[in-house]
Amino acid sequence: MQNSQMTRVEWTRLDGADVEAVVAMFVNREHPNSTRITPSKGDGGVDILDRGAGPGGSDVVYQVKRYTEPLGSTEKGAVEKSLKTLMKDPRWAGLNVEEWHLVLPWDPSPEADKWLQDFGKEQGVKTIWNGLAHVEALATKYPEVIDYYLHGGRSRMEEAYKVVATAFGVANTASGLSVPSVQELVEGALRTLEDDPHYRYEHRFGSGDLPSFSSRPGLVLHMASQDNATGKWSVVDVIARCAASSVERPIHIDGKLTVEAGSAAHKAFQDFVSYGSPFQSPDGSFSGKLDAPGGLGRTLDGATVSAWSTNKELGDDPELHLEILTPDLKVLGAVDLDRTDRSHGTEGYRVILQEINGVFEMEDRYNLSGNDSSRRLTFNDLTGMPVAKVLPALTFLSHCHAPNVGRLSRRYTPAEKGILDSNLAFQWPEALEKQLTMMVQLFGFLARLQAETGIVIKVPDSAAVQDEQVKGWQLAEKLLQGVEALVTYGEEDGILIDLDGVTPEGSFEASVPLEFTIGQQEVELQVIAHFDSPTILGHHDIEGRTYVLLQTPGRLVKYRLEREPAG
Repeated sequence: MQNSQMTRVEWTRLDGADVEAVVAMFVNREHPNSTRITPSKGDGGVDILDRGAGPGGSDVVYQVKRYTEPLGSTEKGAVEKSLKTLMKDPRWAGLNVEEWHLVLPWDPSPEADKWLQDFGKEQGVKTIWNGLAHVEALATKYPEVIDYYLHGGRSRMEEAYKVVATAFGVANTASGLSVPSVQELVEGALRTLEDDPHYRYEHRFGSGDLPSFSSRPGLVLHMASQDNATGKWSVVDVIARCAASSVERPIHIDGKLTVEAGSAAHKAFQDFVSYGSPFQSPDGSFSGKLDAPGGLGRTLDGATVSAWSTNKELGDDPELHLEILTPDLKVLGAVDLDRTDRSHGTEGYRVILQEINGVFEMEDRYNLSGNDSSRRLTFNDLTGMPVAKVLPALTFLSHCHAPNVGRLSRRYTPAEKGILDSNLAFQWPEALEKQLTMMVQLFGFLARLQAETGIVIKVPDSAAVQDEQVKGWQLAEKLLQGVEALVTYGEEDGILIDLDGVTPEGSFEASVPLEFTIGQQEVELQVIAHFDSPTILGHHDIEGRTYVLLQTPGRLVKYRLEREPAG
């Protein structure tokens, strides 16, 4: 890093454009979320907006000027015009600006400071003069900005970029260089790149599986490359030091994406352009050129493009409650939803609502040009989820058809204060409607079975369910409904039952566990078994207990659910 004790900047000797470039970057670095904005008419200077950074969440604007001497009438007129222009610009009508800073490397006289404050009062904002002392403090804090823009740091960066690019090539070739040699080469360049005022670089080398990618604040580029022959890989993450970094040193990708007209990829790309939906191109469908800092610019051949929204702003109250109602507003079902994503494109907006237990998600699209909307429902894999979590959402969906209507409200508020939503009257495809009805019936049975056991019953893998399991479920359903069930066992089978050493005479009843298979789980129901005129075949000692082996006429046993006495 550059030594923070730097020679004082001779601002008066600098070109005005250099003054504005340096000071503007100071402001952006000091306020990392701030962004450059453009007035309707060019009046000189740079406007920087920091949304929500002022008192009570208000917006703050910084106007950077190149002036390095006392302000005359011309300069004061330009300052006044800058503030007036901003306040009257219809594009910024939604701003709540309470603070407006004039930033320049010149300290005000008392008269000049009073002039600025009085003018601010006329415009209804608090005006603050950030002069030379403030700018010099920022210069001490961010010496790399001075070095890059004024002292040749840009050229040193470019040389370091070349070294890193070469090192990345070494990592993926049989160059014969040792690991320490490569590490020394890279570390030397990285010490220079630490002074990049716009970006921070994190480099990793290794072999085997590529490390997984994960998004994080400020990440603007993740570059991973691997040699298929040796398995060696290199990874670099480029993190913007502030929001303005990608404006000052943008990352450009130019090239050609080839997708087949009418294909699923073509439709997905159109959705990305129209609504900002996530998009991933077919393998090898992109070729072009990447212009990026850190020595990462290169030609791209046979590449894959992934694009998604980086906007994490979900809007106010993303926790929602959705009901399905009869025409006379009787509640049939309800779910809680989280707004998990929002994006927009050339045609309109897209919103993703996720059911809180992960049963399904809804994608709403609002076409502004056509003044219409659509809703798409996607089921998630339910296998292994607790049935008690899944059933309410499926019950809700089973009622989402005409003439029923939805009612959307903010969670934790009275549901009746919500707004009606007619888009929940889905026109289900016949096969899907039938499948949904069957799922509700099956999970309803499993939920009733759950009430009889302390084991958490989970949704089975439908592809692995055997016919014998289904027959067992049908028996359990009868028992749960309070119906006595007559069951036939195999010709070669007898019934082994623990009667605590007692040998019964004639017909008798006993409390026994009846086991059912739910996917990979074994669930027991405690039932009363009626044995009519059984034949005792013998006794067996098992783990210190005496079991009776018996058969019944016709190999029949009658079962009913054992209920605890009320009260």
